[in-house]
Amino acid sequence: MITFLSNLSRLVTSTVFWVSFISLAVVYLVVARHCTTVKQRSWVLTTISSALMSLFSLPLVVQFAAAKGQLSHVLVPLAVTDSVGRFFQAYLIVDLTMGMLFYRSKVNILTGWIHHSVYVFIVEYAIQGRWSHIFALCAVMEIPTFILAVGSFAPRYRSDVVFAASFFSTRIALHIFFCISLIIQRHQVTGGSFGPAIITACIFPLHAYWFSGCLKGFMKRANTAEKAASTTKLPVDTSSSERPITPTISVPVSLHASRTSLARRRTALRMAVRARWDQLKLWKASGRFSEMQRRVRAALPGRESVYQYVGLERRHSVSSQGFEQMREEDATLSPLS
Repeated sequence: MITFLSNLSRLVTSTVFWVSFISLAVVYLVVARHCTTVKQRSWVLTTISSALMSLFSLPLVVQFAAAKGQLSHVLVPLAVTDSVGRFFQAYLIVDLTMGMLFYRSKVNILTGWIHHSVYVFIVEYAIQGRWSHIFALCAVMEIPTFILAVGSFAPRYRSDVVFAASFFSTRIALHIFFCISLIIQRHQVTGGSFGPAIITACIFPLHAYWFSGCLKGFMKRANTAEKAASTTKLPVDTSSSERPITPTISVPVSLHASRTSLARRRTALRMAVRARWDQLKLWKASGRFSEMQRRVRAALPGRESVYQYVGLERRHSVSSQGFEQMREEDATLSPLS
């Protein structure tokens, strides 16, 4: 333990660490200016780190799969994987530093301070133990983090199903497989040490806790959607305080009650039709039809013009005069009768 703490000074003197630290800080200050919310600013560094770590781990995952789960066949220079570890340590420290300055409300105790601080020592332990290539292989677990980060910047690309599937496949199933492999193959990989297997097993409860929270969120949203669907009914007139009377076979229903129930049903139906009318915006079509009808009537000639054109104007006027004369004669004769 004393040797580990004394060698921790290598982190401060690491060139890769300081280059990564300064680069991440500069990139954050540039990108954060274009973020509109505190949540987006808090995901800038995480998006960059998770993307790079995931990309670097993919070739190692291919080697691991091709070797049928043999960790000793994951061949990559330790100098490269040590640099990957230093980069991740720089990200952890920069994220805490920028969090204190710009998004303090988003830095959680568990997932922020405790998680980042513990992982700084875990990565250092992997580098000093000369199994940083195992840590780089486990970096494939950053894929769910990258998916979640993309969803925070572009909500239209967010998919809870994709995130849950990637989380389960990497941080649950693959995590368990890594734990078993580190125990069985400890002599070929870690020189017989149980340290990596113990650390990996201790991290698993945190991943299981996050996954259970993900499932609870799914269930909560599903129940909310189901309740919303069940409460969506036809609008009912609630102006009357009386409860509607439902006719049954055993209880006779009065005529007044049946009329009241029928009136309420008519009101509900009328309101439902009106709501559907407004929803489909049929009133616009009705207005357009009325305007079209008015224009057609304005374009057509008048009735008198039509009579004059076909030669019925004189006959129509004569018949009208005869009708008026008959009405006057009837009015004159009515007192005599």
